[in-house]
Amino acid sequence: MGQNHTPTVGKLWYPTQNRLVAPTIRACLGVAMEIEAKYYVSGADLEVLAGMRQLGPYVLVPAPAPELQENTYFDTADGRLTAARHGLRLRRIGERALITLKGPAEVGSDAVHRRAEFEFPGSNPDPSNWPVGVARELALALTGGAPLLPRVSISTERQILHVYRGGDHVAELCLDRGVMRGGERVRAFTELEVELLPGGTAADLSALARELSEHVVLTPEPRTKLERALALL
Repeated sequence: MGQNHTPTVGKLWYPTQNRLVAPTIRACLGVAMEIEAKYYVSGADLEVLAGMRQLGPYVLVPAPAPELQENTYFDTADGRLTAARHGLRLRRIGERALITLKGPAEVGSDAVHRRAEFEFPGSNPDPSNWPVGVARELALALTGGAPLLPRVSISTERQILHVYRGGDHVAELCLDRGVMRGGERVRAFTELEVELLPGGTAADLSALARELSEHVVLTPEPRTKLERALALL
């Protein structure tokens, strides 16, 4: 499949290089919308955040232990998923393994990334071995069934602070430190992700950004981790 090909998934027209691609996926049954703000934050400021338990009207509850993630991103030899602005990730956390297929990110001036994603337990990135469904059809259409190869990897230590407003679990603060690897190049990173949960609203994201900026320096990060890792190649 060439980069200008527009695959059809069932009766769904799926334009691989059109900005309307994310709303199109959003209409598919079983897909979630990931909404999160991304910021560069220094290592010292991550330490400040890790010790906080209150942020304005929000209560912060830390996860019991950091999450150690090993992420590998796959693509065809000719980069069909990258050309279609998609990412296919295999994430391992201890004995758990997750497959995630992410659509193109819509990034606002407020550093908020919005994109569709499919995620399910599994360790085989080959979509021909996935359960029957929209994610499998979409991945096969985007790749044309071509073999997948590991492209880049990202190791992340993630500290999670669960964010509550009243009794509602509205967001997670993900305090990330790690290393990106692309080819022979390696780059360390520190980052804060503020991920909106179903109990939260866009107003919560804005309010959290305001409260956070009172304590640490937030630099909006318009690129995904995958995009930054691919830039190392």
